[in-house]
Amino acid sequence: MANVSLSSGELKKALQFVSISTVVIGLSVGFLRLVWSGAGEDAEERLVNALVAVLFGLVSGAGWAVIFSNWVFRRTWTWNWLARITGRPIIHGVWFGHLDTSYESSDQSVGKRIPIAFVIKQTFLTYSLLSYTERQDSVTLAETLDVDDKHHTVQLRYMYRFQIMRANERKQTTGAGELKLVEGGKRLKGNYLTDSPTHGSINLVFVQREVDGIDTFWAVRQLYEKQSALDTAMTAPLES
Repeated sequence: MANVSLSSGELKKALQFVSISTVVIGLSVGFLRLVWSGAGEDAEERLVNALVAVLFGLVSGAGWAVIFSNWVFRRTWTWNWLARITGRPIIHGVWFGHLDTSYESSDQSVGKRIPIAFVIKQTFLTYSLLSYTERQDSVTLAETLDVDDKHHTVQLRYMYRFQIMRANERKQTTGAGELKLVEGGKRLKGNYLTDSPTHGSINLVFVQREVDGIDTFWAVRQLYEKQSALDTAMTAPLES
């Protein structure tokens, strides 16, 4: 489910981006028009032609800036330089890790570890999150990405729904999670709880940005194991 979620700060930065794009495109168009039409023979004519060129450029630049910004804000959010300019962190990609859960615990203590995969699709305006385990999949109902500029923290908060379909247990369950983006955007970790009731912690590492065609737990696990093997091979000491 792709929900539009922008803080006031992010909206301000988005408007600044559109404004700067308008000025840059407008001045470029105006300069090209001035070069094409000629500056004029005397100072007064050159001034008039320059003002006309700037005005024409800004008017036409506004339209082109809107088109350009609309394309930028709707494309897959993977450009680091755009993320820095707009203040919108990148969480788009495939993530894999585990959750430590109280599920099937007689005293609600956290003890069971379950592998889990996340596939997050993100643009500047929207994002969606799907999670997979070996036994079940879940879909998010609502998501927010909160950026605290003062403390330089990023929190992913979401609500989700999944179905438990077992011989002795059949029901629909909802839950909520809160994950913090850490280690330079390479790890998501935090806690979750459901109305089962169960609770626990989640720890995920980034695998890759490409998400097309990746829609099962086993597909993500295979990518993770391949990446882990490659990282191990690259960091292993050379044999003498």
